[in-house]
Amino acid sequence: MKGKIANIHFKVSFPLVAGITLILVCDTTGVALCGLLACVCHELGHIIAMKSFGTQITEINISVFDVGIVDISQKSRGIIAEMTITLSGVFVNFVLFFLSVIVYNRCKFYIFGYFATANLTLGLFNLLPVETLDGGNALRLILQRNFSEKTVYFVTLIISLACIVPLGYLSYKALMTSRYNFTMLFATLYLTGAVFFKLISPV
Repeated sequence: MKGKIANIHFKVSFPLVAGITLILVCDTTGVALCGLLACVCHELGHIIAMKSFGTQITEINISVFDVGIVDISQKSRGIIAEMTITLSGVFVNFVLFFLSVIVYNRCKFYIFGYFATANLTLGLFNLLPVETLDGGNALRLILQRNFSEKTVYFVTLIISLACIVPLGYLSYKALMTSRYNFTMLFATLYLTGAVFFKLISPV
């Protein structure tokens, strides 16, 4: 799927659209919608931070494993600006988490509890030092200041795998214990797919 908004070209993969549609149709609790809104707010955090540094965004590609923003100003920015942009999505999630908790404690409306949980989970998840996640991108920015690109590639790959293996074990234990808790399993599969595509990409 393709589109254009405010001179920015958008490309969204069909599997992602189909998957989101199926989840939203099947979900009757509102949890999936809260998760989707948290993701949208997360990406808006990145975009707002980029625009605040004068970035000219020309294209946004959204797939199952990644949200790629074509940023022609990236190489001209310093480490502080890059780190701010990288972690701005997580910052937005944490702010929304605290705001949602405050609202929920006042009105006790369950949807704010779901939204708070979605933002906290998404924020913590993205802080993992794994490829394609914000934590992994921040780690890459730090390593690139002192090491070659090939070294950075292998170090980030090893750290990513070091995070995924225990997550895989924990997701298996959670599934065996609850028999229906697939959330951590899906997260682990997502990260595994992301690292796999990184592995087959050229250095």
